[in-house]
Amino acid sequence: MNLLEIKGLRSGYGKALILQDVSIEVEEGGFTAIIGPNGAGKTTLLRSIYGIADLYEGTIKFKGEDISKLPPASISLKGINYVPQENSIFSSLTVLENLKMGATVIAGKGRSIEERLEEVYNRFPRLKERRNQLGGTLSGGERQMLAISCALMTDPDLLLLDEPSAGLQPTLVQVLF
Repeated sequence: MNLLEIKGLRSGYGKALILQDVSIEVEEGGFTAIIGPNGAGKTTLLRSIYGIADLYEGTIKFKGEDISKLPPASISLKGINYVPQENSIFSSLTVLENLKMGATVIAGKGRSIEERLEEVYNRFPRLKERRNQLGGTLSGGERQMLAISCALMTDPDLLLLDEPSAGLQPTLVQVLF
């Protein structure tokens, strides 16, 4: 069974149709990249999956269940999380507070917040070093690590990353992935 299945998707914003007849299947346990030039609709596709863009036609199924009409909060509870391209952290909270915000919203498949924090810190040791620093004082790469880590704190089954390496120096891209 596919983790995500999109059929005949037509979506956009208001009267602006951006995506026409998009169909995609994403298998569980791997990585899928959507590649295309600026304005091709990559962000709109992610926003459609996450319930942010307007869905005019088609279906979006996650683990076999139709999520096409669900709001973003319900989609998160199903196991999907979305990290937008723009800054999505709380700049006035510390790194640790940001991470705990993500963890408290969704139970995390029964794992404790401490277990999830340890996993994030193992993936991004720099965040552990910076755990008491305000999010707004982090570098661009550190902010991106934090945004992705906040999403990982929810233990998602599907993580949607919009331009996760945009504007980052190559060494930080290697750390992220």
